[in-house]
Amino acid sequence: MIKIQTNKAFYIKLGLQGVYESECLTNPGTARVSWADVPPAMLAGGSDQIDWEAIRTFENDLYKSKGTATNQTNQLKNFYTSGSDVLWITFYSNHLYWCFLAPSVEICEDNTKIRRTLDGWHHTDILEKPLTFNRLSGSLLTIKGFRGTICEVHELPYLLRKINGETSPEESKAEKARDELLQSLQAIIHRLHWKEFELLIDLIFRQAGWQRVGDLGKTQKSIDLELFSPITNESILIQVKSEAGIIEFEKFEQFALNSPASQYYFVVHKPSQALVNASPNSQVTTWFVGDIARLVVNYGLLDWLIAKAK
Repeated sequence: MIKIQTNKAFYIKLGLQGVYESECLTNPGTARVSWADVPPAMLAGGSDQIDWEAIRTFENDLYKSKGTATNQTNQLKNFYTSGSDVLWITFYSNHLYWCFLAPSVEICEDNTKIRRTLDGWHHTDILEKPLTFNRLSGSLLTIKGFRGTICEVHELPYLLRKINGETSPEESKAEKARDELLQSLQAIIHRLHWKEFELLIDLIFRQAGWQRVGDLGKTQKSIDLELFSPITNESILIQVKSEAGIIEFEKFEQFALNSPASQYYFVVHKPSQALVNASPNSQVTTWFVGDIARLVVNYGLLDWLIAKAK
């Protein structure tokens, strides 16, 4: 596992409205841009032989603003002159893609320009975890709105951390605090009276939009909660227990699978080890104390649970 290092990174838009994205991102991968207005003769030879001032003058005749002409020339120059140690990124199908480009530039028959990748485009970090948008900061994602073709990435330290699968000191501190909080919540859940525990599970489902059918704990002998979704017209059955093992689970499973409900939950905060180790292939979903603690946080029930510990 080789850590990715670079001193510079560019964002590249692969064609107007992403017209070249699908072909470029297919391995072995390329980066393709247009600038078809620039005569091929002006880009002949190596990048160090190109008269960029002449191209800037040429662009002045195409654009009303000299600033726009300079900006367009600089973007094209970055494409031609950036070394193979420069990192390139783009965005496609809810993922960040990154690569390093070979130094040579090829001019196609339609006067578009191509640089080939060194080892393809990647949409995962070096630990093979997908670089989906929900794992990226808004500051980095705003670069998607860039109206040109190429611009420098100013969030370089953050970008490298994401690609290398690393966390910042702040993230590490927050993750440690979160883990400690979940452990503390599990201890509180273990001390709940069975009626309080049953109420907590009811509150979690209600926060998720489910409506209770019948009185809490008094629906039927084999179930503690029967809930209904007014949006999907689905119903779910839930059995809530402070302690339980395989025998209790199998009894509920047999009852639940013969019912007309669409989903089934067996919730217990002190399961036997045999139940914890049981095969997860059952259609009945099991929740243990770790799942419940996480849902308490996700559904805003932290204060309610802490109050029960006082």
